[in-house]
Amino acid sequence: MRRELVTLSTSPRVHYDIMLREIHMVVGRPSRLIILCAALAVACGEPLSPRDVAGTYALQRVAGDALPALLYANGSVNVRVFADTLQFLPDGHGTLITVRESEPVSGGPSSGPLRSESAFGFRITAGRIEVGFECPPNAGCVAVAPPHLVLRRTGDGLQAVFALGARIPLTYTRVASAH
Repeated sequence: MRRELVTLSTSPRVHYDIMLREIHMVVGRPSRLIILCAALAVACGEPLSPRDVAGTYALQRVAGDALPALLYANGSVNVRVFADTLQFLPDGHGTLITVRESEPVSGGPSSGPLRSESAFGFRITAGRIEVGFECPPNAGCVAVAPPHLVLRRTGDGLQAVFALGARIPLTYTRVASAH
């Protein structure tokens, strides 16, 4: 069986039409191509770095509840958060500044609200911000391997998708950039 050699016009319009038909055969509808291109553009964008995250973020919501809100309850104590600020530095370190109140479930006196600061280190892994809190010697911390907090960027801040022992999501708004 002999195949006939077909010579195509060299006009740009013909090549464009052929290219579109081939794309349509591979991808399907043009809307799928747009979605595919958008997804590739996002996936192939610049990776997130500590410098991108650097800044100050204020907690706005705990599991959808406005502050003050119940952060966690463990059977012996309920911890309510009044304010919570994450300060990320471009070098991969930061500070959590928080105001919390602990109320014993047994009905004893509550402690607080008390202000405290905790140092942390963070790293970027697969677009997530993984935070590990430091436990200074003689601080009485329970040694739990990091990450203790895992965040993702949002349009106006960060959202914790994992927070050791706490109700999630934790929604933070960016209030200042590091300069």
